Amino acid sequence: MKTSSLRGLILVVTLCALAIGVASANSFEPLGKFTVSSLTPANLVTASVPFPTAGDSYLSQTNGSGTIPSGGETDYMWTAGDWVASSVFVLPTSSVTGLSANWNFEDFLGGGNTETWYVLVNGIAVAQAILPDDSYNGDILNVSGSVSFAGIAPASGGYQVTLVLQNSVPFGGGSVAWLDGGVTGLTYEANNVVPEPGSLVLLGSGVVGLAGLLRRKIGI
Repeated sequence: MKTSSLRGLILVVTLCALAIGVASANSFEPLGKFTVSSLTPANLVTASVPFPTAGDSYLSQTNGSGTIPSGGETDYMWTAGDWVASSVFVLPTSSVTGLSANWNFEDFLGGGNTETWYVLVNGIAVAQAILPDDSYNGDILNVSGSVSFAGIAPASGGYQVTLVLQNSVPFGGGSVAWLDGGVTGLTYEANNVVPEPGSLVLLGSGVVGLAGLLRRKIGI
């Protein structure tokens, strides 16, 4: 009889403990969630190169081709396929993985029209900029920001940045012109640096000299 009473008491205590545990668990506030993302390499290098800038080539299918004059701008652009191209930048790397922009343009768009420009590195589209309706005011506006992308190898010995207009603005809808003085950042990993040709020559000379020294020492 005592054994049955003891077992009953233990069962009651156990059920009470479980009930308290459930109540306590339900009383916790939801935990905040951490954001999981990839670590940014600490060894990234950004080379600042001039683009768009004086001397860069451009094509306006309405106004013709030319180069940006010092302190000036391209002709007005509003037709799909219009472009501005940099010179080829030779960088000590075999792979560029990012681009940043600090570009100015004169905005004469109006009537609800915008222009979408693609940014290309060696012919590969990596970003886009949408230039807004400015009510035909001709304000000087700025494009800025940065993007990351899969590595792009050099072409023709380096890297060329190009802006290409994707849409045509109807007649009377306005236009834009890119200004001299833009700065573009091209990002790559420092551990992916390729020795410059001069360094390779010095390295080759050192190897040849070392080989001759070894021959003399071992009597070859």
